[in-house]
Amino acid sequence: MTTPEFLLAPERQHRSSGSSSRRRKRRRRIIFHSIFWPLLALLIIGSGLAAWWLAASALAVRDDLEVARAQVVAFQKAADERRFEELQPIADELDAAASSAAAPTANPVWRMAELVPGVGENVRAVRIIAEGVDDVSQQVVQPASGLVGEFGISRDESGALDLEPLRTATDIAADAQAILDGLEADLAGIDTDATIAPVSDAVTQFGDVVESAQGTLPGINAALAGAGAMLGIDGPQTVLLAFENNAEATALGGGPAAQTLLSVDDGTVKIDRQVSSTELDTQAPIGTEIDESADQLYNDILRTEINATTSRPDFPTAAALLRSRWDRDLGITPNTVVMTDPIAVSRILEVTGPVSLPGGEQLTSDNVVSKLLNEIYFRYPEGGAESDAYFAAASAAMFDKMMAGDYDVWQMAQALIDVTNSGSLMMWTENEPTQELFAGSRLDGTLPHTNLGATVLGVYFRDRSISKIDYYLHTGAKVTVDTCTPEAPTYTVEVTLRMDIPADLQFSLPEYIDSREPGAYRTEVFLYGPAGGSTTEVAVPNPANGATTGPSVIDLGRPAEKFTVDMVNGQTAVVRATFAGTPDDAPVEVRTTPMINRTGVEVVEATCG
Repeated sequence: MTTPEFLLAPERQHRSSGSSSRRRKRRRRIIFHSIFWPLLALLIIGSGLAAWWLAASALAVRDDLEVARAQVVAFQKAADERRFEELQPIADELDAAASSAAAPTANPVWRMAELVPGVGENVRAVRIIAEGVDDVSQQVVQPASGLVGEFGISRDESGALDLEPLRTATDIAADAQAILDGLEADLAGIDTDATIAPVSDAVTQFGDVVESAQGTLPGINAALAGAGAMLGIDGPQTVLLAFENNAEATALGGGPAAQTLLSVDDGTVKIDRQVSSTELDTQAPIGTEIDESADQLYNDILRTEINATTSRPDFPTAAALLRSRWDRDLGITPNTVVMTDPIAVSRILEVTGPVSLPGGEQLTSDNVVSKLLNEIYFRYPEGGAESDAYFAAASAAMFDKMMAGDYDVWQMAQALIDVTNSGSLMMWTENEPTQELFAGSRLDGTLPHTNLGATVLGVYFRDRSISKIDYYLHTGAKVTVDTCTPEAPTYTVEVTLRMDIPADLQFSLPEYIDSREPGAYRTEVFLYGPAGGSTTEVAVPNPANGATTGPSVIDLGRPAEKFTVDMVNGQTAVVRATFAGTPDDAPVEVRTTPMINRTGVEVVEATCG
C-alpha cells in the first residue's frame, strides 16, 4: 500500500509559489523567536542590571559628594586660619572624593538615564554637581593649595620682585571664574520642579556655594590685577600715587595734594617724582569731559582746585581729572592712578610695624593719622615747603617699608582688603582688560549701577572752609527703610554733623587748620539714593548756623541731594532726604566718605501700621 507521502512527493517539489512563501514565513518566525526572546531577556536583565548599577552609583556619588563637601569646609577653615601646611593633604582628600563622585557620571549608562522621563532630570542634576566639584578640585583647589603656602615676596638677582607667583595666582583665579560662570549657567538650567526633594536641596545648596564664591572672586581678581598693575606685570607703566588729606574732606576721602609718580616694570618699582599742589596750576579749569550733573553738584572748583578733584563719589572721574592735570601742567600722562589716605596707612602699619623718618621720628599705626593730618600744621603753621617736605619724606619712608616685603604677606593682603572695603584705597588704569577686573569691587571706587545684591545709598561730605578742620568734625547717618509697601520702598537718610574742637584749642588753631573765616565752618553734604530711584522729600531739621539745599539732580544713575551747612564750634546740624526706590528685597548698604572720625551708620526698619 502506497503511503500518501510517496504519492504526493513529486507534487511537493513543484509546489506553487504561495506554498513556498508560507514556508519561508514559518522559517523567519522560527528565527525571529529564537533571537528576539533571548535578546529581550538579555535586555530585561541588562536593564535591571543598569538600574541596579545606576542606583548603586548614585548612592556612591552621594557619599563622595558629602565627603567632598566636608573637605571644602575644612580647606576654607584652614586657609582662613592660615594653617597652610594642612591645605595640600585636605586638597588631596577632596580630589579623591571629587574624582570618585564624577567618574560614574561619565558612564554611557548614566548619560542614557538622563533621557528617561521622570528620572532624567535628577540624574543630570547630580552629574552637573559632581562634575562641578571635580573641576573646582582639580583646576582651582589643587593648584591653589600648592601655591598658597609658598606665596611670598622675593627678588631676583637684579633686585626686581619675582612676579611668577602673582602670575600663577592670576591664572588660577581666571580658571575659577570661568568654571564658576559655567556652573552658574548649568545650575540655572536644571528644572528643580522635575527633581525629587533631596536633589532639589542639593542643587540649591551647591548653587549657594557657587553664588558665594562668585561674590568673592571679583574682589580677588581685582586685587590680583591691581597688584599686577602696580608692579608692571604687563610691562613698563607710570603709576600716579595720590595721598588724600581727610582733614579736608571730599566724597572720596580728601584733597589729593601730595602725589608721587612711580615707574614700574616687571617687578621693578621706583619713585620718579614727588609733587605737591604748589607745582600744579589750580586756576585754569581742566577740560576733561564730565557729566553735567557733576558740574551742577560740585561746581567749578571740581575742575580748577586740585583738592576738589575727589569731590564726586566716582573714582574714574577723579582719575581723569588728575591725569589731565598732569598732562597739561607737567607733560606726563600716568597709565595708572592709585589713591589712598593716612587712614589706610594706619591699617597697613599694623602689619609692617613703624617706619622711621629722617631725624629718627617714627610713624606708627597709632600716631600716623594725627601726625600727618593735624600735628604737622602745629609744627609748620603756614604749611608751604616745610610741610611738603615732611609729607614727601613720610611717603618715601612708607613706600620703602612696603617694598621691603619684611612682613606677613597674608596679613598685608587682609589689611589691603580692609582699607579697600572702607573706601580708602582705589585704583584706575588705562589697561581695559585690567580695568574690567576692577568692576564690581570696591577697588574701582564707583557706586553700583543697579540694586542687584544690595541697595546702596551714599553719604558724602566736602569741606568748603578751605581748611583742615575736619579732624574735629563728627558725623552720623541714620537710614530708615520703609518696605511696608513692597512695590514702593522708601529710604529716609538723616545725617548729623557736629564740630567738636577742644576748648583749649578753639581760639588757637593754626591758620592752616582754621577756616578762612576763623570760627565759622562750612560743610557740604551729598546724599545719594538708590539706583533708579527718585527724591520724595528734602528737609533740614536743624540748620545750625544756617543751611541751604540744592541742587537736586540725577547723578551716576541715582537721585542726589546737596546740602550746604554752616556751623560754629559745638553746634549740631541735621539734614534729611527721603528717596523712593524700586521693588527689591536686597539688603541696604550705606557708603560714606572715609572720615577721620568714622561716620556712624544705623539702619532701621520702619514700623508698619
